[in-house]
Amino acid sequence: MTTQTNNSISDERNFRPKTLEDFIGQGDLKKTLRLMLDSAHQRSATLEHVVFYGGPGLGKTTLAAIIAAEQAARFHELAAPSIQKPGDLASILVMLQEGDVLFLDECHAMRREMAELLYSAMEDFKISIKPEGGERLITMGLKPFTLVGATTDFGLLPEPMRARFGQGFYLQPYTLDELKAVALRAADALGYMTDEAALQGIAVRSRGTPRVSLRLFRRCVDAAINAQTDIVDGSLVESTMPLLGLDELGLEDADRKYLVTLVTTYRGGPVGPRSLAANAGLDLATVEHVIEPALLLMGLIARTPRGRRITRHGYAHAQNFMGSAPAINWNRVESSDGAFTAPPSDLQQ
Repeated sequence: MTTQTNNSISDERNFRPKTLEDFIGQGDLKKTLRLMLDSAHQRSATLEHVVFYGGPGLGKTTLAAIIAAEQAARFHELAAPSIQKPGDLASILVMLQEGDVLFLDECHAMRREMAELLYSAMEDFKISIKPEGGERLITMGLKPFTLVGATTDFGLLPEPMRARFGQGFYLQPYTLDELKAVALRAADALGYMTDEAALQGIAVRSRGTPRVSLRLFRRCVDAAINAQTDIVDGSLVESTMPLLGLDELGLEDADRKYLVTLVTTYRGGPVGPRSLAANAGLDLATVEHVIEPALLLMGLIARTPRGRRITRHGYAHAQNFMGSAPAINWNRVESSDGAFTAPPSDLQQ
């Protein structure tokens, strides 16, 4: 477990904001969270437990750190899969001081025995545990704290855990304008000049995720240092992206394998992710949690009741790196989700 005081939460290297107002994006979420923080402050109370859910890299850890900073509280980070025994969790909970923020990452992956111990801690601020070798349960009181959960799969949270969070917040993928703002702030923090073309080039390849935007900007800074310049402009970005294996939309090799398999093996689909992953030589977890969310966001594939299918935009883009792509019967492909049914003659080459 990592413990931080409020003045060390923000890691400058990661350009993490210190306040809710400095956090870019997630406008509706910030309004509700601000309301809760202000109310807790006026009541001199501990903030209710909250959970953030959404794709990786959208700011769940940053928001948890901001909650601690806003309350001038100590911040503790803990990964749920790392908790192996009830005693491990109990020792962490007992050391918490009043008002502390405990950030529990990947909370959907917490083992059942540990989750059941956590329920009473969340609701009643007490735990009952049987010491090793002991026969009787020992009940210990806890000081009021705030649990901030984070998960990429909200549906996998046990119902008793979901019910004990005072509020759940879904983190939306970022818009291009928001991603440009993220990259611009990073440029300002590092003292680099940039232009609109550079920001656009980074944002469009960021897969709707600030973490990706910052990673790409860092690689552009590496290129700028190598070129002995303090300007990250559009031409530098466009010359750097191919070195990272990224095309004009930010697709990586695994993304391209996915699309090629969907077009060549399944003639555009629909097909289930398990079959597609096996034929593309990709692991299912990567397909479901990394590749498909990005391709869906870009509109390159569509999810249907019968599986995934290529879109016309996705087919057009795949032709850029496939050379000769097989014909697609759009009448068959689009009928899988009740989309517009093309006439039989519309067989795109």
